[in-house]
Amino acid sequence: MRTKKVPVTTYVFGPSDGNHVKYYCEEGSEIVPNVIYMGKRGIFTTSADVKIAYLTGLSRRELGKDIPMCTFEPSDCSAVRDACYRGQTEYRGVDVLITTLWPSGIQQDEVQKVDVAEERLSNLIAWLSIHLKPRYHFVPSIDKFYERQPYRNQSTHQDYRECATRFIALSSVGNKAKEKWIYACSLQPITKMRMTDLLQGTTDETPCPYDPDLLKQHQPGKVVKISGNGQFFFNMDTQDDDHGKRKRRSGDNPDKKRKENPDSCWFCLSSPTVEKHLVICVGSHCYLALPKGPLTPYHVLILPIAHHQSVTKAPDEVNKEIKQFKEVLKKFYSSMGMLGVFFERNFKSSHMQIQCVPVPKACETQLLEVFQDEAGINRIELEVLPPFTEIAQVSLPGAPYFHAELPSDQIYAKTRQHFPLQFGRDVLSSPPILNCEDKADWRQCLLSREEEDSLVAMFRQKFKPFDFTADVDSDSD
Repeated sequence: MRTKKVPVTTYVFGPSDGNHVKYYCEEGSEIVPNVIYMGKRGIFTTSADVKIAYLTGLSRRELGKDIPMCTFEPSDCSAVRDACYRGQTEYRGVDVLITTLWPSGIQQDEVQKVDVAEERLSNLIAWLSIHLKPRYHFVPSIDKFYERQPYRNQSTHQDYRECATRFIALSSVGNKAKEKWIYACSLQPITKMRMTDLLQGTTDETPCPYDPDLLKQHQPGKVVKISGNGQFFFNMDTQDDDHGKRKRRSGDNPDKKRKENPDSCWFCLSSPTVEKHLVICVGSHCYLALPKGPLTPYHVLILPIAHHQSVTKAPDEVNKEIKQFKEVLKKFYSSMGMLGVFFERNFKSSHMQIQCVPVPKACETQLLEVFQDEAGINRIELEVLPPFTEIAQVSLPGAPYFHAELPSDQIYAKTRQHFPLQFGRDVLSSPPILNCEDKADWRQCLLSREEEDSLVAMFRQKFKPFDFTADVDSDSD
């Protein structure tokens, strides 16, 4: 069979039609030579430092149904926004935003009339666009080319001026009306532009078409009305949040209830809710399991079999076996040319989880610095502990903390009310370490049951020479 050659490297984003899924492959792979599938969401930086953010496909919430690979969640919007913001004390914006759906409100153009089908408009994309502040926002159009006059982005500060966005809808390739389907532009990266040039106005500039209240919404959260179009922006978690408030009003503490009833705990091995297909091996007091949304194929959890909240509250025999697991994991990771990083967050969690993540040896000298940088951004007081210090020596039993063991250092922080729950993952997913920022939140990189089964089987096979729990099993027999 003869295959056509693609002369220019082409990047393809996620599908929006279930019939097209069969033509796609694994994210980051080539569909055919020189045609690379980028996935449905993420950030791509070109060799010229032009930053392109993208969220393609249809909204499951607004569509009312789920089409595998073709739909996105409100949490996907948060993941793209957070990845763009991470590591920047003063966010300027991105160079390009690409979405399949049009942002609600953009069609209200007093200068040029544009007809857009209701199902092509998305309140979620409006939220994303006003937060990302793209210099160019590209969307597909079925039959018409449309270029809106540039609009000035809103700011949470009334007197602060933001960059302008040019919104462009490209018609389909080879359309019969011969409408424009390609757009060429020469971009200087936003990171290299002078602020005076970035904020320079134009004679055809228009106001921002989105409700500025969206900027006050840090996550796609509670219901917010979009100005002028009579629609609403819904949060997937609104019902849960309200339910939680009702519990608190009635004096019921869900966290306390969960602690008192290990049968409802997701991680107690005897609980009916535990996902046993994730379990890799079981020792006398602890077990090893694949986490939900792993950072790498060899990212695992050490968990106590019984219900213990943290290392500082666990019995000596549990902590002894935790150390045994850490030692064999270090040897296992070393056999693959990797180093092990272990961290525990005893904050808003009822069952101890020690995250075990392999990282490249080349980043060993950067680990502590990246942790300290991320702590500085989040105003976290991070303390480097003396060698051989036990966490129980610096934290009282039950007191909240974050603790990490790096190849050469131990770090500790007292947590506070607004401590970032994904702090450890934020650091390890950053470009200097694992370079997978879209996996900072485990909910954004969940695997299918088949993928989880495959990873568990692979880990068990490769871990066999290091697995001391086989002796435990034989003793119990």
